[in-house]
Amino acid sequence: MKILIIGSGAREYAIGKKIHDQRGSEVQLFFAPGNAGTELIGENVSIPDSEIASLLVFSQEENIDYTIVGPEAPLVEGIADVFERAGKLIFAPSKEASQIEGSKEFCKNILASKNIPTAKYKAFKDASAAIKYAKELRDESEENLVVLKADGLAAGKGVLIVSDDMDIENGAKNVLENKIFGDQVLLVEEYLEGFETSLMGFFDGESFKLFNPVRDHKTIYEGNVGPNTGGMGTFTPDIEALMYRDEIKDQIIDPFIEAIKINKIEYRGIVFFGLMITKEGPKVLEINTRFGDPETQVALMALESDLLNLMMATSKRELSECYIKINDKNIVNVVAASGGYPGSYEKGYEIKGLDKLRDVEVFYAGVKSEDGKLLTNGGRVLSIAAADKSMEEAERIVYKEIERIEFKDMYYRKDIAPNVKRIYVNKKDEFDIFSEAVLNQLQEHGINPSKCKLYKRYDIEGLTNKEIDLIKDTILREPPVDDIYVGDEALSLQKSFKDVLVRQYKAGQFDQRERGLIDTIKSVIPGANVAAHVAEVISFEGVDKDTMTKIKKVLINPVDEEEGRLLEIPSSIKDTGKADKTVVVYEGFKDFNEKDLAEFYKSQSLAMDLEDLKIIQDYFKKEGRDINDVELSMIDTYWSDHCRHTTFNTALTNIKFESENSKRDKALKEAFEKYLAKREEINRTKPVSLMDLGTIHARYMRHLGKLDDVEVSDEINACTLIIDADVDGEKEEYLFFFKNETHNHPTEIEPFGGAQTCLGGAIRDPLSGRGYVYQAMRITGASDPINDYELKGKLTQKKIVRDAAKGYSSYGNQIGLATGYVEELFHPGYKAKRMEVGAVVGAAQRKYVKRENPEPGDVIVLLGGRTGRDGVGGATGSSKSHDESSVKKSGAEVQKGHAPTERKIQRLFRRPEVTSMIKKCNDFGAGGVSVAIGELADSLDIYLDRVPLKYKGLTPREIAISESQERMAVVIRSKDLNEFLKYAEEENLEATHVADVVDTGRMKIFYHDDIVVDLSREFLNSTGAEKTQDVSVEGLNEINFFKEKNTEKIEKRMAGLDQASRKNLLENFDFSVGRATINAPLGGKNELTPINAMAAKIPSKTDLTRTTTYMSYGFIPYLSAEDPFVGSYYSVLLSVFKLVASGAPLATIRTSYQEYFEKMGDNPKTWQKPFIALLGALKASSIVSTPPIGGKDSMSGTFEDLNVPPTLISFAVGYGDKDYVTTSEMKGGHKIGLIEIDTDEFGLADDKEILDKLAIIEEQIQKKNIKTSFVCDNASVLEALIKMCVGNDVCVDVKLTDNDQYKKTPLTVIVEYDEDFEGIREIGKSGTEDFIVNGEKLAYEDIKKAFVNGLNEIYGTNKDQETQDLYFHESINRRMKSYKPVEKVRVVIPVFEGTNSEFDSRLAFEKEGAYVQEVLIKNLTPELLEASIKEFALAINNAQILFIPGGFSLSDEPDGSAKFIANVLRNKDVKEAIEHLVSEEGNDGLVLGVCNGFQALIKTGLLPFGQIKNLSEDDATLTFNTLGRHISRIITTKPQTLNSPWLKYIENKEYRVPISHGEGRFYCSDEMYKDLVDKDQVAFKYVINPNGSSHGIESIMDPSGKILGKMGHSERVSEDTYKNIPDIEYMNLFKAGVEYFK
Repeated sequence: MKILIIGSGAREYAIGKKIHDQRGSEVQLFFAPGNAGTELIGENVSIPDSEIASLLVFSQEENIDYTIVGPEAPLVEGIADVFERAGKLIFAPSKEASQIEGSKEFCKNILASKNIPTAKYKAFKDASAAIKYAKELRDESEENLVVLKADGLAAGKGVLIVSDDMDIENGAKNVLENKIFGDQVLLVEEYLEGFETSLMGFFDGESFKLFNPVRDHKTIYEGNVGPNTGGMGTFTPDIEALMYRDEIKDQIIDPFIEAIKINKIEYRGIVFFGLMITKEGPKVLEINTRFGDPETQVALMALESDLLNLMMATSKRELSECYIKINDKNIVNVVAASGGYPGSYEKGYEIKGLDKLRDVEVFYAGVKSEDGKLLTNGGRVLSIAAADKSMEEAERIVYKEIERIEFKDMYYRKDIAPNVKRIYVNKKDEFDIFSEAVLNQLQEHGINPSKCKLYKRYDIEGLTNKEIDLIKDTILREPPVDDIYVGDEALSLQKSFKDVLVRQYKAGQFDQRERGLIDTIKSVIPGANVAAHVAEVISFEGVDKDTMTKIKKVLINPVDEEEGRLLEIPSSIKDTGKADKTVVVYEGFKDFNEKDLAEFYKSQSLAMDLEDLKIIQDYFKKEGRDINDVELSMIDTYWSDHCRHTTFNTALTNIKFESENSKRDKALKEAFEKYLAKREEINRTKPVSLMDLGTIHARYMRHLGKLDDVEVSDEINACTLIIDADVDGEKEEYLFFFKNETHNHPTEIEPFGGAQTCLGGAIRDPLSGRGYVYQAMRITGASDPINDYELKGKLTQKKIVRDAAKGYSSYGNQIGLATGYVEELFHPGYKAKRMEVGAVVGAAQRKYVKRENPEPGDVIVLLGGRTGRDGVGGATGSSKSHDESSVKKSGAEVQKGHAPTERKIQRLFRRPEVTSMIKKCNDFGAGGVSVAIGELADSLDIYLDRVPLKYKGLTPREIAISESQERMAVVIRSKDLNEFLKYAEEENLEATHVADVVDTGRMKIFYHDDIVVDLSREFLNSTGAEKTQDVSVEGLNEINFFKEKNTEKIEKRMAGLDQASRKNLLENFDFSVGRATINAPLGGKNELTPINAMAAKIPSKTDLTRTTTYMSYGFIPYLSAEDPFVGSYYSVLLSVFKLVASGAPLATIRTSYQEYFEKMGDNPKTWQKPFIALLGALKASSIVSTPPIGGKDSMSGTFEDLNVPPTLISFAVGYGDKDYVTTSEMKGGHKIGLIEIDTDEFGLADDKEILDKLAIIEEQIQKKNIKTSFVCDNASVLEALIKMCVGNDVCVDVKLTDNDQYKKTPLTVIVEYDEDFEGIREIGKSGTEDFIVNGEKLAYEDIKKAFVNGLNEIYGTNKDQETQDLYFHESINRRMKSYKPVEKVRVVIPVFEGTNSEFDSRLAFEKEGAYVQEVLIKNLTPELLEASIKEFALAINNAQILFIPGGFSLSDEPDGSAKFIANVLRNKDVKEAIEHLVSEEGNDGLVLGVCNGFQALIKTGLLPFGQIKNLSEDDATLTFNTLGRHISRIITTKPQTLNSPWLKYIENKEYRVPISHGEGRFYCSDEMYKDLVDKDQVAFKYVINPNGSSHGIESIMDPSGKILGKMGHSERVSEDTYKNIPDIEYMNLFKAGVEYFK
């Protein structure tokens, strides 16, 4: 039988090969024209496929029995009709039928005839009408896209997917007016979102016989990016598409048969459906009337039926009598292409290695034979395919074999196969607080779906199905609380979604969950080359299209998030980017005229002004070259307001005081005159400026020799005092650091990340000074979130307030930084822009900190995190005012922090051997590499290509200015480099030599071999054009703040924004970590009384430290809004009064300011605001001799026509002895009095009286006469008294004046005291049964309730429940002594990435005489991970106690705590070591896990079972608090038994202990609870259950009592902590554990 196959590609070869293999010598094959491959199985005929007449003649002359047509062109030209008229049997549809492919409009009409789903469209011959309709369709599209299709054949180039107006217009005109494809109609079609699949089948007009669906990969590059090709590979079956087989049959195949019939079309041949599977179901994209290429290759490999029989039956309309059998193989086909394809490419290269191939099929395409050699002759050269029962094995085979093939410039994609596994996980309904939170958020916006369900979606590449099975119940989900969907179950679930939102981070944004997922997988499968992508999929019921649009607007922040695709699992998610050397030189820049330069300036969106740009142009004229984009961005960053403080350094040249009529005006003018006098006295010649106003007092005091405690250094770090500290029982010089930081702009547009990095940035400054940061403060400003109003381009205040709190607390909690003070202030001006301010304190032993100048030959090491696009433009962005577009444009400026990395730097810098090497250090704040490294030395060579990147593809500009977080640049001697890198590795930190100190006087930045920056240091330091500004100061005749009386009912006042409790806000922040906090943020047994100032002991290696540091703040927004002069005067005095009232000696106090003002512009009256604010601060600081030695200005508080209130916050720090820390909660049984300051109508006081009253307070605290003190601040005396009383429910009987009750007197100090003293006004006594004012009993409980619940709408409501089934088992029947006693008990403490309590835990055990060994689990490389796990196992084998401390291992990701720890514990070596540790035959040892450690013990089965096992759905677990947020507070617990070695020193009474967790809810079934009680395994219960734990359980043990886990942080309690919380007693589990071995 003679068969003619028309065509020359791999498709035709595949058809011939299948027939050849099935029929052998029965058939003789001819190919016209064929290729060198087809010659191997038949005979080539030199007739092009377009010459139909010649082909017919050949078939007649050669007596061809059957002709098979491959390509589309002869089909459309009617080859079937020609051959059939000549009586020749042919496999090809008729000319009319082929118009289904030849004319897209014809195809659409066929589909419409039976309502077959397809994209909405219209056909046009007129370009203007087409353009109009295209824009309408584009605007209707959720993706903002539209499709333009030339009607006829266009060699694969006739389809455009466009969005921009210009692209729409050009596309339409090219087809209809320029006629680039000839005289064609244009179809304008809606864009369909989903995934494409190819479905081919034999069709004889009556019956279909279908292949399995095939997935094609059209683009040239991995990840489906790059230009389209004819297809770079395929696989079958397309499992994702198989889910829709019934819908495809019912909605497409069956109606298509009917459509062909009713349109009376003669169709016998192949039908190729190009389908888009959408959320609405399958839709037809196109229909081809021939086999597809490269789909045919895999389809025919799967075919077991006789191909020739099927074809001939189709041609004869006998298909219904046939059966098509498809095998169960998975088949992967990869195309090997010529380099340059689909663009231009070379031909004629020899192909080698085909003789070495095994277990694959080769399909020949663009090949020719010459002189006995096989040569390339096309773009797509070969297809290589493998089949196996496993898709993974088929993929492995094909890629292994294709590597044997060689030809020059050969290219193939490496992701042809369903490499990415998709998994869905959701919380079971009982635990699904996240779906509930989404519903609540929507309901606040008036959106009410009947139901929603949130799923975590994980796309994972690089793991086999077996490996997915290995991790699905240990990493991807927790069986007791999660449901999981893998494989077909995941696809089936996905298909079931109707109204759905996919929410994901934008590319380039750091995703903590993704990072945690990958790192945890690598802990289980070391060396796994795994990539992952994470999204949230939220399914809704009871919504329409308009509602879904509203939902998306609420739930997606366009700054850092985007809507993801529900369908189409990506072909690859691995980073396939390549180094991008792009540097844009601005040709002609140095020669621009004024007009050209102005236009260039306008086009660049620079933070600098045009005058600066002129200076830059002059410089480059002298350099004789044009500037490039790296240099321009770097200079713009260096000279931005953020970095060079442009506004603050502007020379104030004409200062005019318009009035001196009032006392305030005179005081203001007097303050300015005193400022000028100080300048003159110290011979200050620099211009008057805001900066000079802010720093003059410190300069003046230094001039007088009164500021010797301030460290002077070239390093640009935090404010630093040199203090004598009593640490570990010895006097020693310490450096005491403090720093305030603002992230207003980033937090405004992306609250979580902005607030995170606000704290991260504050930490980095003292950390770069080598300080260990141990306490933080957060002061924020918002507009009213309850009575908010919508403003286009703005997030809602509730979202900003809540997400910012989550971000800041998340970072602090993870890094292990105690947040000692939190206050949210409200003022309508903060609608313009959020205020987000963080402040921190730190300390370091001075002897280990070196301050040395870099010298040529020194090296600079980049330490810490990697560099990405997050934070590109942050410094310049924060220097600009903003409008409604900012939220969408500024995404790259916002960074996401990774606290565990900064924690590692903290650990490294606590090592004296490390800090002793560092000559100078700078943190990566504003400006990234260019500034952080650029500031370290005058002459530098910087190597950008060495900078570690988060992903490939960053340009030199992006690398140079990215502000990615958690990075440090350190200068060390070159001889110390290797040792320094070793220490960094020991702390699991990346460290890279990225720059050299040279002596050129220039900064040069290299990228590989290219110089991308070459600037003189002199020019860079010049900071641009000098700025001058006039200032006009207006008079003021009154300030209402001091006159107003608030006579509203006291309950209403206490529930209002100003006074209501922030408890539900404060509980987000861990205050107990570090074991150093002296004042809890809220005092009293109820934890309700605010503190004046935070106080903490300087961290040390023991608990013997006496030196305490304090920090407070001062600022009242409404007062400053009325008058910045008096407002800032009070800011300083308040911060000082609060410190002195807390026990800090006045002489130790220093301050730092945070200025935040509107964008200044050039209006002299606008400039008066910061000018008079700084004069007010100067006046106050001069009185109390507390100079500001640091500060931070933010001068961009403008949104269109809205401005923030004039803001100057004074942060004050001091230090003293721990014994004098004075708290603010009412104790009872004492006198109550007021220490008051007499003020005039403007609130100004006599200087001497201020000093006298401060001296009195300090003296009485030193005498221990003052028991309690509270500064009224923004409250009346009555309001302040209530706050003092609610902490301990201690009532008072007082006599108050009207002013005491209704007016705010910020500097009044309320005290509890015993002995009368000068300057006190006694008002009553404390400890009474009722709250009595002037003889009248107030409704105390109602007032307290109003105070506690006033802001619940903003911060949420707690869900505390009293535990009902407390009990106590008295019997002790477990062994209390080890069989293996030792002299020195060895405790091993593992430190995982994210552990934050190892220092506290070490202290607790060392205090009891144990030797503690920390083992750092290092996961930078698979080798380090394996080695550190072995080290951990060895340490356990040699230990008596394993203690797993608290923290957030891998940031408690993916979606659950302690998964990384649990999987390390499951490691074979570690598991065996633990078994040896606890067994009587081994070490007869103990295990204790606290918080994160408890979670790890639960999730391995060590609790409650005493052995490591995989959890089942019925097992106990620890999961997310029912409150849906972190809880940090002191909680009361009660032992249920003493039947454990750990409980030897516990008594049957209540214990108060700190908790700090987001996942502390212990859950077990009632059956398991009964079993735990029966076996005496419940150790402690909460008296008041804060987190929804089953039966109030806080702590359990294993059946032996030797393994104990608890949520409460017993290790964080010492005799000096939490002085404002009564009845805290150290729960000494640690002594008991150590004595077990004695």
